Amino acid sequence: MGMGEFYALREKGGTFRRASRPPAAKAAFAYLDDPEFLRLYSEVVDGERRMTFYLEGIHCLACLWLLQKVPGFAPGVRRVEVDAGRSTARVALDLDAKAADAAGAFELLGYRPHAVREREDEDLRRREDRLLLMRVAVAGACAMNIMLLAISEYAGATGSLLSVFRWTSFALFLPVLGFSAAPLFGGAWASLRAHSVSIDVPVCLGLSFGFLSSTVNLLRGSGGVYFDSLSTLVFLLLAGRLVLARAQRGAVESSRLLHFLTPSMARVLRAGNWKEVALDSVKPGERVEIRAGEVVPVDGIVDEGRSHVDAAALTGESLPRLAAEGAALFAGTTNLDAPLRARVTACGYRTRLGRILEDVERASAKPSRAARAADRAGKYFVGAVLALSAAAFAIGLRRGPAQAFQRALATAIVTCPCGLALATPLAQSIAVGRAAAAGILIKGADALERLGEIDEVFLDKTGTLTEGALGVVSWEASDADAARAAAALESRSAHPIARAIFARLSESAGPLPEVEDFREVAGEGVSGRIGGVSYGVGADDGGRGGESASPGTIATAVAVTRAGRVVARARLADRLRADAAQTVAALRAMGLRVRVLSGDSPAAAAEAARVLGLSPQDAIGAAMPEDKKRIVSASPRAMMVGDGANDAVALAGAFVGVAAHGGMEVSLRAADAYLSRPGTAPIAALIQLGRGTRATIVRNLIFSAAYNLIGAALALSGRVGPLFAAVLMPLSAITVFVSSMLGAAHARAALEALP
Repeated sequence: MGMGEFYALREKGGTFRRASRPPAAKAAFAYLDDPEFLRLYSEVVDGERRMTFYLEGIHCLACLWLLQKVPGFAPGVRRVEVDAGRSTARVALDLDAKAADAAGAFELLGYRPHAVREREDEDLRRREDRLLLMRVAVAGACAMNIMLLAISEYAGATGSLLSVFRWTSFALFLPVLGFSAAPLFGGAWASLRAHSVSIDVPVCLGLSFGFLSSTVNLLRGSGGVYFDSLSTLVFLLLAGRLVLARAQRGAVESSRLLHFLTPSMARVLRAGNWKEVALDSVKPGERVEIRAGEVVPVDGIVDEGRSHVDAAALTGESLPRLAAEGAALFAGTTNLDAPLRARVTACGYRTRLGRILEDVERASAKPSRAARAADRAGKYFVGAVLALSAAAFAIGLRRGPAQAFQRALATAIVTCPCGLALATPLAQSIAVGRAAAAGILIKGADALERLGEIDEVFLDKTGTLTEGALGVVSWEASDADAARAAAALESRSAHPIARAIFARLSESAGPLPEVEDFREVAGEGVSGRIGGVSYGVGADDGGRGGESASPGTIATAVAVTRAGRVVARARLADRLRADAAQTVAALRAMGLRVRVLSGDSPAAAAEAARVLGLSPQDAIGAAMPEDKKRIVSASPRAMMVGDGANDAVALAGAFVGVAAHGGMEVSLRAADAYLSRPGTAPIAALIQLGRGTRATIVRNLIFSAAYNLIGAALALSGRVGPLFAAVLMPLSAITVFVSSMLGAAHARAALEALP
């Protein structure tokens, strides 16, 4: 697609992914560097330009190795991150680099690039799948007819009748070779141009050798022809790729997060009537209706109605906010009171929630340590496969060149490393999808892998182990000025303790005085000047914090100071979550050390630990944010569970950080996982998922290695021919897929049992 097509499409309001013919050289990609195109299809982040390309032809592990060479082909390309499941490559470029050079490098390696934005790759993927299905259908239809014609020769046909049947078979094989087998030859040629040897190379050599020898024998009128075997081989190879692609992409789709957090349907005004339509079909500018109790499906501006909206899951706001005409609505929030009608401003992954989840998915697409290790091992594995193929050829020479070539081809086919390529990412994709369905967002496969390695868990107290619904159970003050000062200071803070004290004092304190030099320090409290006098509200080390106000509650002591002297004391109570003790017991049963880490007083932390069945040594109180980070970082494999905002420093410094409440937007910046469900049960389920996924990956790798060893032995001994090898080839990956699905079943029960 050239610049003329680009501007024509832009004027028509179309997209740039529907070029009738792909570019063939770097010059044809000049449109990629047009300023308007770059504005729409790229973003500048941290001093580099980032673009996403959909690449046609990605089908196995060898493709990833080839694509890793792109920075060496294209000047200014810093890195290429390939998501094989979605067939996309995210490219980071120098700001002065040419995107056309990167696209030309992809084309040089045999992968047709299409610049895409957001979810435009889905249409391209469906188009490529349809094309592959057509190739399989053509190969299958031709193979069946060629085999029917070959029966005549086996039945004894001779003379002109046999010649007609053989030439008809030749004619039927041409579309198989020229159309159906094109991806095989394209992959082989691309690997050779990149100075590599992929599994496609020996396959294509076998096809070429079989076709040429058959054609020569056909022209001579004597000798064997193998069009039936060759067409069947192409059909089986492509059918195997199709099955694997469908299985892998099904797992990838199951890990897409947006459809777990937004409805799949929306009520839209069309042709004067309100209709329920698929969310994917909603466009900006349309009007949507959100009834009371429904989740908002899109970003928009209210143009009719008045209601309260709960945005806690997205922003962490504790109280619903009023949404009236002109107010902004965001996907993923909940309409509480009355119907709202809004004009759509963004849909899908263009919404505020979608952008957050896209970052999470992008992190998930990056290979984990296990995947990188498998990738490194796989490079040597391909070399071993080719060496085995050469050995099979040498062994088969004792029975003739034809037998040697068949053994070598069978060895190359049956030992294709598809299962090895899928063993790790497939298990991780399915696990991420299972977690998302249960309201648990995991930021990256690497985080999921680390979840299976932790040996210690630090739990924040307020809001994590407790319900966070603090109430003032006692208030002692020397004068009314102390109450008014405390209410004025706490009105400026969103901390649960501040909200509880303000709720208790605001009604009786009267008009609140002005606060100057207000300051809030996480873990310490608030301070400011009122009437020229310094006041502060913070932890009361001399109070009675830690004593249970009633069974199942933990008390917190707070002091109000004036000019450094305590003038009032408050005692607050917070109830432990109903499932906290059960969760702690489950974590300890897994062999994990569990500790309470709190900014509250040491007495309150110790009392929480006692109620949960932990020893006093496992309770750490009066910990400032920096202290929490230091303590958690000192444990090399510790998981920290806390608030995404107040404990952000500790979450970021932990081996695994889990935000148990607060807003998704803030939490996922610091934490590796976000729990949108209430309670503590998801913490144990998350660890079970991590451990189970690690076990599944190990099992998958063992299956893949065993399959390849057995298959190689059978092919070397001549017990497996090329056709049977083509049947066996996808079994390794299918076994890995089934193993990954079964491996997620153990965690599914725990996740589905969550309240």
